[in-house]
Amino acid sequence: MKKELLLASALAGSLGIAGVAEATSMSWSGNHRVKLTSTSADSASVTTNTGATVSSLAVSLSETTDAGMQISSGFTLMTESAGFSNTPSGLTLTFTDGSKLDLISAGNASDSHDVTIPGASGEEGLSYETDNAAPGGLDFGGAGDAVGFEYHSAADAMGIEGMKFGVSGAWNGEAAAVSDTGLVDSAYGIGVTYVTSAGDTSVTVGAGYTAADYVAAELTKDESTSHIGFSATTGNLTIGAGYATGDFVTGGDGAASAGNQANGSVTKAGVKYVSGDLTLNVGTMSSEAKDDSFGTAEAGTKDKKSSTGASVDYAVASGVTATLSYTAQNADNDGAKTTAASGSSWYLGANLSF
Repeated sequence: MKKELLLASALAGSLGIAGVAEATSMSWSGNHRVKLTSTSADSASVTTNTGATVSSLAVSLSETTDAGMQISSGFTLMTESAGFSNTPSGLTLTFTDGSKLDLISAGNASDSHDVTIPGASGEEGLSYETDNAAPGGLDFGGAGDAVGFEYHSAADAMGIEGMKFGVSGAWNGEAAAVSDTGLVDSAYGIGVTYVTSAGDTSVTVGAGYTAADYVAAELTKDESTSHIGFSATTGNLTIGAGYATGDFVTGGDGAASAGNQANGSVTKAGVKYVSGDLTLNVGTMSSEAKDDSFGTAEAGTKDKKSSTGASVDYAVASGVTATLSYTAQNADNDGAKTTAASGSSWYLGANLSF
């Protein structure tokens, strides 16, 4: 409804209708990617080559009140080959001290403070199986619901130079217990980021904790995950590493879907080097999890994921980046190797952003 009101206001303003409020300020951006992937899975004797295009368009809406508070929202339109989707944002209030409050469809504060670890920047075509519960990123927790908030502190929070923190909460009062589904009843998250320097090196440390209560008849434990990570940049070189662990529910994050209760962990590390128009990334990831049906103790056999990747990005022209990327990965499901999800993949693509 918010979007419709804003668009109606914009139309009225453009027609010069007297007595109607002016339209909010609007900006838009996006990108178009043309890509080729070449995949060799351990289960196949042939290499699969796939070409595709992906486009996205994001619209941002914002206005500032007389008191100096900014009100903003927006939406993203995306086409994934033949697919199309509209992803609306919630409402963000930015206060005069630099702090922000996200309302409706807000994020999870724990996720907002996970450190970005360098890794291959391509979109290789080899995918893990959906029932492999081993996590792939530091933010594998972070459940939420559309009814919620996330508060972002201003810089140098509580008088500590280089520190920011956030808190979030979400509630789904209409959630009902349904067999074998993971609906979030309530969730919260906290996160903190600290940036400092040591000589010529800039160091960033981020950490977070999130917990969620699920409505599920058979579920015997809920979500509780934490993460910590760091990155250090000296000149053109950046190194980073992170670790996350905890209990989580697969198929959760507020969606009604059959899932498992699980316990897992993930470790990531990477290096980035920038030389003029070239950016080199190398990254590695290793994770594992024990999962089983709701109400059943996690099995002794583990799901596992591991990958090592490298990429080269070249800034061809303003807004145009060419990427060559390679990733090798392995996957185990319940202690047995999944050959269809293990192997290697190349990516070659061009990204045009505007």
